[in-house]
Amino acid sequence: MCTGIQLKTTKGVPVYARTMEFGTSLHSKILVIHPGHKFTAIGPTDDYPGMSWTSQYAIVGINAMDREVIADGMNSEGLAVGSFYQPGYASYMDITSENAKLSLSSIDVTTWLLSSCSNVNDVKEKIKGLQINNGIPIVDGKQTGTTPYPLHYNIHDTSGNALVIECINGVLFCYDNPIGILTNSPTFDWHLTNLRNYVNISPDNKPVTNLVTSKQKNTATPFGQGSGFLGLPGDFTPPSRFIRAFALTQSVLPVDEPLDAITQAFHILSSFDIPEGVIREHTLDENGDPITTYDKTLWTSACDLKNKKYYFHSRNNRTIRMVDLGNWNFHETEEVTSMNMEDSQQVEQLYPVKVPA
Repeated sequence: MCTGIQLKTTKGVPVYARTMEFGTSLHSKILVIHPGHKFTAIGPTDDYPGMSWTSQYAIVGINAMDREVIADGMNSEGLAVGSFYQPGYASYMDITSENAKLSLSSIDVTTWLLSSCSNVNDVKEKIKGLQINNGIPIVDGKQTGTTPYPLHYNIHDTSGNALVIECINGVLFCYDNPIGILTNSPTFDWHLTNLRNYVNISPDNKPVTNLVTSKQKNTATPFGQGSGFLGLPGDFTPPSRFIRAFALTQSVLPVDEPLDAITQAFHILSSFDIPEGVIREHTLDENGDPITTYDKTLWTSACDLKNKKYYFHSRNNRTIRMVDLGNWNFHETEEVTSMNMEDSQQVEQLYPVKVPA
């Protein structure tokens, strides 16, 4: 469960923002990774590691499962990439042991793109021949499941170009994304087609309507504001969130400055925030006992792609924080800097102003 959007200022500066929802904690932290850092991807099996490579660019982002893998982030060229869940559709390639070192697991793709590509056109070139294996992450000595994480990928650059990459039945699909929106299943092209069911949606209030009967003429006035959005889906399913994200991003008034667009993006994504308990999944654990998981918003992030600033707030601390990658001191910090993002809510207390004697 994730919702991603793009906004542009009046000067064309793009801002990419997204939410991250999941049924369990992802143990996420903020990572800043130096250029030159070496990575090794998860291979198709425990015995055969995946691709090894060296990062060309600095990266800031949010990791998952205490690993050096980025779930969402931005690099020093202003390229942003996010992993989005796509259950029931994303499926990968059967990689032989001979080709294991040429492949990535699904959770490594975002990190590889951020460390290897400078813009959307660069991504299009470098994913030619990309092999995504069926590798499963291991945390604390145990596999995190029985199947690979089903993901598709949301990509944005400083020119405002956007791209979606999906792997369906082992075949890579690459879609230009003219509206900058992405959610989850089904496939991106289906979501674009589904927009046609909502061409009546408008931010403009409906006018007074004349009601003419055989005996008299009456008028019907909308009860209040927002009648143009009647019929806009309000649930948390991926198709409904896609439509709602499109309607909101198309309707907001453009702003002049990137920071104002960041604020606007957080406002929009607040309407997708899921409190714990609103979505419940009833399944069985490994012993066959019933368990319930609660899908909830874990964190929300936003990127000023021009100025290389990465903003975020978390479920437990709604205060917006920021990492300025453009001004990061790489000479005095570790090759990988990890910062906590799950601290408690920061609340500013106001005090009365003393009246001068």
